[in-house]
Amino acid sequence: MALDERPLYDANEPGIFTEDFALIEDAKDSLRHLRNEFIIPTKDDLKNKRYGLAGKTSDYDNCSATSIQPQPCTYLCGNSLGLQPRRTSEYIKKYLDTWASKGVYGHFKELEGGLPPWLHIDDAVKEQTAKIVGALPDEVVVMQTLTANLHFLLASFYQPTKDRYKIIIEGKAFPSDHVSN
Repeated sequence: MALDERPLYDANEPGIFTEDFALIEDAKDSLRHLRNEFIIPTKDDLKNKRYGLAGKTSDYDNCSATSIQPQPCTYLCGNSLGLQPRRTSEYIKKYLDTWASKGVYGHFKELEGGLPPWLHIDDAVKEQTAKIVGALPDEVVVMQTLTANLHFLLASFYQPTKDRYKIIIEGKAFPSDHVSN
């Protein structure tokens, strides 16, 4: 077995299933600081029947020792929205302010502060996406939502036959993914 094929830890070692082990490993994580870039719901947030956060945001590293600390939730949903980045509301507010103050001109007007006109909003994403997929920026298109893209894909390429006419998807897909024409 090559060095990079060996498991990181011995699954037969009971110590790896303890909270202490997890805390020690977390402390070694060089990306640990990125956790604070996201708003992590608390258990109170999840129970709250009103929109918005129930109280403090889940910035556990910055909670005062004298305050009652919120109980963090463990968020494992990686196939949908994921956690909200803290900067999201700041970015969205800039676009809402542009819409409020410029109206339709937000599509074309160059503004100070690094906010691109809406017409060119996908340029930066195309550059970044091209690097990820190993393509040139002019070979990449970022568009719509997953649901819309699935429908475009099916409309373009799905050719049912007498024997092969079913599409199988997971049971808890978004309802719009189940819609057929």
